[in-house]
Amino acid sequence: MSEAMFTLCGQVANVYVQPGGTSKKTGDVFDPRDKVQILGHVPLQDGKTKLDLITLNVENARLFEQAINKTIRVPVGVYASGKTVGFYIPQGAKPMLVNSSQA
Repeated sequence: MSEAMFTLCGQVANVYVQPGGTSKKTGDVFDPRDKVQILGHVPLQDGKTKLDLITLNVENARLFEQAINKTIRVPVGVYASGKTVGFYIPQGAKPMLVNSSQA
């Protein structure tokens, strides 16, 4: 698995807490987790873009609740696991509000 650090810029669409529970696949118990959903434009090979909703775990959902429907910029790590690409917000990273001229 290889990792790289990037900046994700997009609109905060939703903030919620995923309830804890037990994994049906593994039987492992997991705690509730704060989540944020960020909507952004993803570039396509033909130069156009598509909208994509990215759901990320966050340490503190309150930092993102203030930014619902606003554009933010936050550092993310990117990892590949098989054919799937995943994203995560590094510990301690905080979202920054972005003016429309900076997006």
